[in-house]
Amino acid sequence: MFRRNHFENQCQKAQKCIENEEYVKAREIYIECLSIKPDDLGILNNLAQLNYMLGDYGKSEGYSEILLKECDKQLKYGKTERLLKLKSTALFSLNRNEEGNETIDELLKISPNNQVGLFQKAQYLESKKEYKQALQYINKVLREDPSNIIGLLSKGRLLCQMNEFEESEKCYDRIFEIETKNTTVINLKSQLLKRKYDMSITPHDLMLKALDNWKMKDLKAAENYFKKALDMDSQYSEIWFAQGELFIRMGKMTKAINSFNKAFELNPKSGGVVDKKGFFKMLNRMSKVNKILGYEKE
Repeated sequence: MFRRNHFENQCQKAQKCIENEEYVKAREIYIECLSIKPDDLGILNNLAQLNYMLGDYGKSEGYSEILLKECDKQLKYGKTERLLKLKSTALFSLNRNEEGNETIDELLKISPNNQVGLFQKAQYLESKKEYKQALQYINKVLREDPSNIIGLLSKGRLLCQMNEFEESEKCYDRIFEIETKNTTVINLKSQLLKRKYDMSITPHDLMLKALDNWKMKDLKAAENYFKKALDMDSQYSEIWFAQGELFIRMGKMTKAINSFNKAFELNPKSGGVVDKKGFFKMLNRMSKVNKILGYEKE
């Protein structure tokens, strides 16, 4: 009982480390877990993925090979969604893509709406440049979950490959309503603009620079990059909204309010804010407090 509880506690610790982006620590904990349960498929899969993320491709491949063998052993006693998902993941990690695709087809036969299967099938088709077919699988995901971030990213990327720029941009704009500073979608929107307008640098490249400096707590540099982005092109509500969030962080409430107003003027759904009256009421209260404390002049 103690050993099982210890295993479960360590797994939870490792998951928290991943959530906090402490990947090396997570790997160390999972290695300890593997010493307790050497054939645990979930641990093997996590170690394969973590080692890949950390650039240790040899170890990643080794864990994927072990995972594949263990999946094949258990599949002799019957096919399950979990086993087929893990087997396909191992095969794709080992670049055995045709076998991975065959496994995904088996998975989708027994579970047509399995999200992992749908995503992996779409990725496989995208790698073959079969964008329309890939889009069909992503649309199945989004029918079940219209706000699925990975689904929207995939759909936007596929539409961009098909030169359907307006529809692609709609996908990206929907993500900005859910996650205002999602760096993946900012990068993809930059790629879209470069492809659509033959640009070498976009406002979203500068937005990424702003967020990088924000992350490093150089708020003044972040502010300067937001300004450069908006000087280049002021039509993107997501940049105005993110700038407003930075101004809140800097205690510049008047500037924050002005930035949010501009964002809502361009896109009433900016930041996913539903109660705008309540939102601005809160900001005005914060502004009054700052002025009383002397942080912001009238």
